[in-house]
Amino acid sequence: MEELEDLNHATICLDTDVLVDILRGSQQTVEKIKKLEEKFDLTTTTINIFELYFGAFKSRKVKKNVKAVDELTERLEPLKLTEFSAKISGKIVAELERKGKPIDFRDAMIAGIALENGAVVYTRNVEHFKRVEGLKLLEGQ
Repeated sequence: MEELEDLNHATICLDTDVLVDILRGSQQTVEKIKKLEEKFDLTTTTINIFELYFGAFKSRKVKKNVKAVDELTERLEPLKLTEFSAKISGKIVAELERKGKPIDFRDAMIAGIALENGAVVYTRNVEHFKRVEGLKLLEGQ
């Protein structure tokens, strides 16, 4: 687990739970993001964006929630799943399944993308992500 003081100039990849907090207007998360923006490049992945739209389209307020996701994602330059990050992600899933500690394939893809790009994942979902060797994490509130 990384501490902010330990991070040099880094790219911080916002996980879906953090993005949802922003969309819901969580004051604590919004304040933390403002502080992070001062020192770090903030991004997310196309997988996280998929998860946001999936939730928005499943919700009761589809139009409002899709618009909110549109506005949030316009502010972030997403990291994409490449052939190399797909390879890393496949390895993560296979190794963790072999150890009897599987994680959701979407989390594995987010981890693979973050590893390829040297990004730190900012998440509250530490239990799953900490199983991924070499992945740097910043724990959310």
